[in-house]
Amino acid sequence: MSDRFMTVAKVGEIPEGGVKVVRVDEDRVAVFHVGGQYYALSDLCTHDGGELSDGVLDGHVIECARHGARFDIRTGAVLAMPATGAVPRHAVRVIGDQIQVACETCEEKQVAQAAADAAQPAANPHTGQPAYTDSPGGQAPIRRQAAPAATTTATPGASRAPTQQEFAVRAALETVMDPEIQLSVVDLGLIREIVIEPGRTTVRMLLTTPFCPYAPQLTQDVKQAAMSVVDQPTEVEILPDAWSPEMMPDPGLLGFST
Repeated sequence: MSDRFMTVAKVGEIPEGGVKVVRVDEDRVAVFHVGGQYYALSDLCTHDGGELSDGVLDGHVIECARHGARFDIRTGAVLAMPATGAVPRHAVRVIGDQIQVACETCEEKQVAQAAADAAQPAANPHTGQPAYTDSPGGQAPIRRQAAPAATTTATPGASRAPTQQEFAVRAALETVMDPEIQLSVVDLGLIREIVIEPGRTTVRMLLTTPFCPYAPQLTQDVKQAAMSVVDQPTEVEILPDAWSPEMMPDPGLLGFST
């Protein structure tokens, strides 16, 4: 690690639980103050470039304000999707009342990034996504409360063979892929309920993250897939519940133990 450091703030300038954005080697760096310690990460979410300094800090976990990706500010390790890569970490020291961040060369940044990536769980060979079994510092990945189990229902008399139609709709939805995770909406457990009534089909589903940028595309693809089986007006309802991997029929597809 380089001995070249630059002063970015004075002790007392960044309040407990606060963050200050500075420029280091032409990069935006977020300096966090938690538990009397200072931590510095590149101010860039590895999911889609959101500024982490605009996110919500909870202990040593920063949540990106855009799509909810979470990182450990001590290591840069990713703790929650949709991000899958660590955020580069910068060395911090306090000399007297000066808070200093290392000015690293490109080569040293690559070494630091490799060390952060090495702390990540092994990638699942089927999806390339991290296997979130444990997180750095012994802190478990944040898990959200699961929504009710997925169901498939039909109104009596809606068709001559409602059960077969429901299964056919679900089978068609297996072709609708999440463009980011590359698993189907069925494999991800996003489809929570399918209701076929005379003159209308309703599909109730979740999104993997709040404010998912692919929501319009997924909604349209789900609607078209359902209508390809039952040719009648179809409504897709987005449920407010938080999604978690435990809702998947097979969480092992994302590297989770079942």
